[in-house]
Amino acid sequence: MTSALQSLGYFREAAVFFTALLIGLAAILLLRRYWVWNRGRDVGDGVRKLQTEPILRVGGLALFGVFLFACLVAMSGAHPDRVSLLGWPFFLLGTTMFLLGFLDDLFGLPALVRLFVQIAVGVAAYLCEMRIDLISHPLGSGEIETGAFGLVLTVIWFVAIPNLINLVDGMDGLAGGIALFLSLTLATLGAFSGHQELLLLNVALVGGIVAFLVFNLPPAKIYMGDGGAYLLGFIIAGSSLLTSNKGSIFGALLVVVIALGFPILDTALAMLRRGLTGLPVMRPDALHLHHRLLTLGFSKRNILFILYGVFAGLSLLGLSVFLSAGYTLPIVGMVATIAVIQTMRFVGLPHNLREVKRVLRDIITARKDIRYAYAMSLVLEHDLERVDSAGTFWENLRIFLARLGISPVTGGFPVSGDEARKVVILRIDESTLWALQCPRPEGSSRRWERVARCFLSAIMGARASWGKALPTSLGFIELGSETEMAEMEASLRAQSGTSPDSGERTVAEGPVTGDPLTAES
Repeated sequence: MTSALQSLGYFREAAVFFTALLIGLAAILLLRRYWVWNRGRDVGDGVRKLQTEPILRVGGLALFGVFLFACLVAMSGAHPDRVSLLGWPFFLLGTTMFLLGFLDDLFGLPALVRLFVQIAVGVAAYLCEMRIDLISHPLGSGEIETGAFGLVLTVIWFVAIPNLINLVDGMDGLAGGIALFLSLTLATLGAFSGHQELLLLNVALVGGIVAFLVFNLPPAKIYMGDGGAYLLGFIIAGSSLLTSNKGSIFGALLVVVIALGFPILDTALAMLRRGLTGLPVMRPDALHLHHRLLTLGFSKRNILFILYGVFAGLSLLGLSVFLSAGYTLPIVGMVATIAVIQTMRFVGLPHNLREVKRVLRDIITARKDIRYAYAMSLVLEHDLERVDSAGTFWENLRIFLARLGISPVTGGFPVSGDEARKVVILRIDESTLWALQCPRPEGSSRRWERVARCFLSAIMGARASWGKALPTSLGFIELGSETEMAEMEASLRAQSGTSPDSGERTVAEGPVTGDPLTAES
C-alpha cells in the first residue's frame, strides 16, 4: 500500500478521501438492507425522540470500517525517519472504544462499566506513548513537564472527548458535523506540520463522516449510536497526540478544545442546570441550545447550518492560535467571550450578573418542588408497567399534581381570574398544549414551568402505551395547526391576565417539546 500511495503523488489525499467515502456509503447501504434485528434500532420516546418509525442506530459499524481503512493508510504513509505512534495499539484501543459503545447500543451497559473501560483505555494509551507529558508555553518559549500528573491529564482527555461527542449527539447531523470539522482541523495541522500520519488518518475519517452525514442529515435514516460517538471521540483525542514533537502537543490540544467550544459550553450549562435544580446531572432533557433555537422558529436544517458555521469559525480560531504560535490567543479569547454572551442573550439564557442572580434565586427556590415532582414522575413511569388502565394512570397524575397545588385548565375555557394563581402553558409537541393553573410565584419566576416539565417523560410514555389522545380533563388541548396553538395560547393568557412579556414566556424562553433530533446519550 505504501508504494501505491506514493505513486499517486499530489492525488494521494483525494484518493484516500474518495475511497473512505465509498467504503462508508457501501457499509451504510448494506446495514440498512441487511440489519434485521430489533436490537440496534432506536424507537421514539415521545419527549426528545418523536420518530414514528424505528431508526437504525448502529451506524458506528460503517465508521469502524472507515477507521480500519484509515489506520492502514496512515501507517503506510508514515515517514520512515519519524517515530510513529500510530500503530496497532492505536487501532486496538480504538476498537475497544467502539465495541464498548456498540455493546451499549445493543444491550445497554451500566454507566460505571463504561467509565471503567474508558479509564482503562486512557491508561493503556498513556503506556503506549500517547500521553500529555510535556506542554509548551502557548505565548512564549519554555516547556512544562507534567510528570506523574501527565497520566491523570491523559486519562481525562481520553474519557472527556468521546463522552463529549456522545453527549451532544442530540440532533440529526450534529455529532457528525462536530467530528467532521475537528477532523478537517487536525488534517490541516498534519499538512502544515508535515505529519503524514495525522493528515492521512483524518482525510480518510473526513470521507467516512461525509458518507455518514448523507444518511444522518435531517431527517436521519441512521444514527451513529454510542459506538460511533465513542470511536470518533477516541480518534480525535488520540490523533491530536500523534506527534513525536512533544512540545507542540499543547497547540494541538488547544485547537481541539477551541473547536469543541460549543459542545463544551452546551454540556456544562446542561449539567449545571440539572445539578442546581436537583435533577440527575446525566438525565437527558430537551433544553439544549439547539432545542432552544428550534423553539425560536428555526427549522432543523437551518439550525444545523448555523451550528456548522459556529464549528467552522471555532476551528479557524483554533488553527489561528496554532499557526501563530499562540500570539492570537488573547484575540481568540475575546472573540469567544463576546460570542458566548451574545449567544446566551439570543437564546434567552441569563447573560449578565443581574440575570444570573435572578435565575439562581428562582432555581434554588423551586429546587424542593422540582425534586418532589421528579420523584413522583419516576413513580408514574413505573406505573406504566403496573397499572391496569390508562384511567388509573391519569388519575394518579391528577393526584400528584394536586399535591403540588397544580390544577388543570379544563377544556381551555374559562380560566379562573384568581390573582393568586398563574396559568402555565407548555407545548407537549407540535399540536398539543398543556394548560395548568399553579400558585403564582413572586416576580417573573418560572418555577412551575420547571416543575411541570418533570412529568413530560411519564406523560409521553402513557401516550405511547395507550394511544395518542391525551385527556382534556387534565388540561391537554389538541389543536390542528401552529396558528391555532398560538391563538389558543394568547386567549388563555388574556383571560387569566397573564402577559407573555412579564417574564412568563414559557414556550420562548424554555423549550419543552420533544423533537425528532435523535437521542442525547
